[in-house]
Amino acid sequence: MKIKINQEAQTSNQLSELLRLKRQQPIIKTRWIILPFIIFGLMYAWQQQFWIAWVIIPMLWCVLVINISLLTRSQRARLQKIEQLKIEPIFWNKLRQSYPTLTLKQRQLIEAGFKDYLALHVLQKQAYAMSSNAVDALWHVMLEFPQQYQQLCRATLGRVLNHNPYHFTNESEQQKQLFESWKISCKLHGFEPKHSAVMPRLFVIDQVLGWIDGQYFDLDEMSKDYSKYQQAQSSSSCGSSCSSCGGD
Repeated sequence: MKIKINQEAQTSNQLSELLRLKRQQPIIKTRWIILPFIIFGLMYAWQQQFWIAWVIIPMLWCVLVINISLLTRSQRARLQKIEQLKIEPIFWNKLRQSYPTLTLKQRQLIEAGFKDYLALHVLQKQAYAMSSNAVDALWHVMLEFPQQYQQLCRATLGRVLNHNPYHFTNESEQQKQLFESWKISCKLHGFEPKHSAVMPRLFVIDQVLGWIDGQYFDLDEMSKDYSKYQQAQSSSSCGSSCSSCGGD
């Protein structure tokens, strides 16, 4: 058996709290909409000196806001599809062959983690580290059924999410993918990556499940290392553990 299940009440409460954690929907901030009108008014007042700028600048800003609005609308639609996604029984049946002691709530947590990982790719298209070996186990199972997996990806992301083992990636890229995963995971739940008081769900699943050979992260350490990463974009002295897989 490859998983050790912690039956303590505290762990059960943590699991329930993680399942209740919501994904934040991307929104357009009001100031983005109001600002072009302010600029338009100022430029109009100065039109004698800036008769071209008072027209062009607000128009360019409006085009930018419209593009951001369309992107946000698309992201919200895809996140909604992820929220409504039902993992096919064929995947769970295969996973239970390797992990027969998984309870319904534990499977639900793994499912929520996989949906979180999909959501990262909706919010920003780039490579991310997979920070949970429990979720990665489900991902590996899905890859054994290419047709169903590709249908799932296209229905939610509009493309197939590639699975890239970490031993093909250099250390610098591994660290980048880990911290980008941390940053967007925090933003997904409305947390501040550098000063989060709560660990994002994807980074704590293995700990809550007591997953053997899982990935365990320290909140303070991750916050500090992320700050260093932001400053240098590559921290060779980072002490955080890295995952075994990533996706792009």
